Amino acid sequence: MVDSPRFWTRVGGVGGIVFFVSLVVLIALMPLSHSIPEPAFDAPSNAFLAYAKSEADLPFALWLVGVLGLFGFALFAAVLAVRFRVAGDRSHVASTLVLLAAGTFMVLWLAELAFAIAQTFRRADLDATGASIFFGLSNGIFVVSWSAIAAFLAASGLAALSTRALPRWLGWPAPVIGIGLFLAGAAPLSSIWFFPYFLFLVWVLATSVVLFVTKPNSQ
Repeated sequence: MVDSPRFWTRVGGVGGIVFFVSLVVLIALMPLSHSIPEPAFDAPSNAFLAYAKSEADLPFALWLVGVLGLFGFALFAAVLAVRFRVAGDRSHVASTLVLLAAGTFMVLWLAELAFAIAQTFRRADLDATGASIFFGLSNGIFVVSWSAIAAFLAASGLAALSTRALPRWLGWPAPVIGIGLFLAGAAPLSSIWFFPYFLFLVWVLATSVVLFVTKPNSQ
């Protein structure tokens, strides 16, 4: 059973759902993690220091929720790339780009998580400059990750349309959402990025459900 394509296709679907759920959990816990709202990307250093000092003593294991979601996304992206590669008769460029973009996104997410954990470790003796640097690096990496997500969506959408490994109603929206998220990087201090980022999560969830309920060779 473990060697069957059907099994791994379902595993990829479960991985995408785990990624979606983990992000929802992290977003839901965000108001509980600090006693004051998170400052804007361009807030003064003192605002970042106050936010860092207001962090609640939540179980450190909650950081593993993000790591679990990242592992789920890795399974989702790998299964998706294999599905495109098997369905494609000619070039494997699109499926390779899916893996490369997904890998870049995961590396950036791990780096962002590392800076957040480092800030927690040094919270007791953190000053305004240190807090500003930690938040600046974390937020900068987060903004750069939008481009990696955009590349992942564009490659997935083009591969889905060319190989018909996914329904067309999943193929067409992917590059459109990716373009929106890429353009949002031009105005990172605005709230424009919320909409395409939310659509990205919805696309991952919908694609995960399709992977879970369809056969590997279904078109």
